[in-house]
This record gives sequence, C-alpha cells and structure tokens, in this order.
Amino acid sequence: MLVVQDHPTTAAEPQDLLGQAALAGVLIGHYQAVQLRQLAAYAAATEGDEFACLEVATQLHLSDRAAQRRLKFARTVVERLPQTLAALDQGWIEEYKAQLIADAVAELSDDHALAVEAQVLDKAGQQTPTQLRNALARVVLAVDPEGAEERRTQRVRGRRVDAYPTEPGMAALTIHHTAEHIATAHAVIADRARALKALGNEPRTLQHIEADIALDLLFGTDTGSNRVVEVHLTMPAPGTAAAHPAEVDGLPVTAQAARELAAEATSWRWLRTDPHTGAVVDLTAPSYTPPQWLKTFVQVRDRTCRYPGCTRRARRCDVDHRIPWPTGATCDANCQCLCRRHHRAKHDGGWQVRTLGRDRLEWTSPLGFTHVVEPEPVTAPSEWDPDPPPF
Repeated sequence: MLVVQDHPTTAAEPQDLLGQAALAGVLIGHYQAVQLRQLAAYAAATEGDEFACLEVATQLHLSDRAAQRRLKFARTVVERLPQTLAALDQGWIEEYKAQLIADAVAELSDDHALAVEAQVLDKAGQQTPTQLRNALARVVLAVDPEGAEERRTQRVRGRRVDAYPTEPGMAALTIHHTAEHIATAHAVIADRARALKALGNEPRTLQHIEADIALDLLFGTDTGSNRVVEVHLTMPAPGTAAAHPAEVDGLPVTAQAARELAAEATSWRWLRTDPHTGAVVDLTAPSYTPPQWLKTFVQVRDRTCRYPGCTRRARRCDVDHRIPWPTGATCDANCQCLCRRHHRAKHDGGWQVRTLGRDRLEWTSPLGFTHVVEPEPVTAPSEWDPDPPPF
C-alpha cells in the first residue's frame, strides 16, 4: 500500500519532499480513474435522460455544461481508450493528459483512436502537456491522413479572430487559422523583433517588441515588410507514403498543406535525412562559434530546447557545446539547442547533462534526480529509398 505523509516535517530533505509529492500524484491518478469508471457507468445507465447530468453537476459541484463534458470524457476514456485509463489508474499519467488524448481522438474511428493511443502513451508520462499535444497532433495526422485533410478543410471555414479581456486594463487578440499560416506569421513577427533588438538602445524586452510589431503589422505602420523570413518546413519527399505528416516550425500540418506552402516558397535549403531513422548526418566546424549552416542544421534537428519538458522553439535558442570547446568539437554530435534559461541552468545552476548514445540525453538535477530526453526524428522512419529533392 502506498503511504504519503500528510504533513511534511521540517527535517525532511528536499528530494524526499518531491518524492512524496510525486507519490501523491500516483494516488490522485488512481482515484480519478475510479471516479471516471463510476461516471461512465452512470452515463451508460442513464443514457437518453436529458436531466441525468444535473445529478452529476450538483453532486460534484459543477456547472451543467461542465458535468456534461465530464460524463462525455468518462465514457470516452473508459469505452474507447482502455490503456489510457489503465495508465491513469496506475498513476503513470495525470488526468489532464488523459483529457488531451481523449480530445485528440474525438473525431476518429475506434480503430484509429486505439492506434493513436498506442503510439503516444509510452512517452506521455514523461512529457509536458505541450509536448504531448504536439505528439498527438503528429500521430493523428499520420494515422488518419485523409480524415485529417478533410477536417483541415472544414476547420479553415471556421477561421476567426477573437478578442477577450485578460488582466484589468489588458486584453488578448487570438487568430485561429491553419498551422502553416500561424507558423509563418509568428516567424515574421519574431524575425523583425530580433532584428530591431539587435540594433541596440532598445529598452523593450523581446516579448514587448513582438507584441508591438504584431500591432504595427495590423495597423499597417510596420516598416520591415521587405525582409526575407525563413520558416523550417519538414515534409515527405517524393515516393513516401501520404500518411507521413509534415511540420512548419514544429507545428504539425497535413502533407497537402505542406505541399501548398512549398509551392509558395521562393528558395530552398534542403537537408536530407536518413529514411530509416529520421536522423540527419554529422557536420563539423573548426571554430567555437557554429557557422550559420551548422546552426541551422542543429536547429532543424533539435526542433526545441533539449532540456526536459522545454518546448521553446530551437530557432530561438542558443547552440550549446555539450562538452566545452575546444575539448569538444563544434559539430552536430556535440551541439544542442538550449533556451537561455536552461543554458544558464547547465552552466551556473548545477544541472549536468551527458549523452546516452547519439542525441539521447540524461540530465541530472542538483538534488540528484535524473531525466532522460529522447531524440525526436525530424522525419518519420520509413522503408523507401529517397529520391532527389523536388526543387
């Protein structure tokens, strides 16, 4: 039987406190699974009763709509995602991750839902919600490419702009559009913000500049419209199965959306990957500072910061030497993308990292906890022989 201390003692070591917190999470997951099974059984027993959700709402102190969503979620997990329910019951994943999986498969057939579950569940426990959400998007595109393209076409008709208040005196403007257009728009904003910050004498933070440039673009007052902006498009090469999804700056898109974006490109820089592993080849430079071609190469390979759970885009990270130069070479095997905060954690915060085989990293925290970061292939492994690039 698992035992968690209700009241931590002042003499407890920090690592013991975190261990007890993690153990509490396991117990929480178990009892959440118990509740979901009961709710699913209740929903099945009262199917057709439009007022059945009111009992749930009053018993669990939820709104009527929240109770309806809770019942739907319970039935989805219990009836369509048995391994997800088992993982929650064992405390391997948290309920909000089970919710992400349920939401991702909501429009899929039962067979496709099980295929998605099988591909994402092994890593879900170690992923952050953002990482899991991105993984789900990629797998859904790969498992059901035709359906994904149909849903994309339908959702394009639902593109919109929303404005809503946040903190007092502040508000947010959100643009709901296709992933490839949003990725490109964000690249435009980020590129111009970095260029302006690089000029110096700029008191605003990079985030402030990005927000101001976004409004300048909307108001038509931006003066950087002649700059060339680059986005990283990863797409199936000729001869691959249409099931392989594509990505634009790390955002999963359908293969058709990638082909449409590729048709608009004015120039290309092509990086071939190993079709069997999805990995790229080794490149080395003779100096401490990685040249632009190596920097781009590492950014495309890593996609995000290589710290556990960090999803900051690689193009906005530092290129760090795992083994300090000149002991360690300036090459892709010794270079990794780290955001500035986690770069500093490695050098100044007591965090240590070592390689477990190619591109598989083990981070050790100052308290002695270890976290393994698995590499993400740039392209999906396959059995085809690569053809020359289409450009």
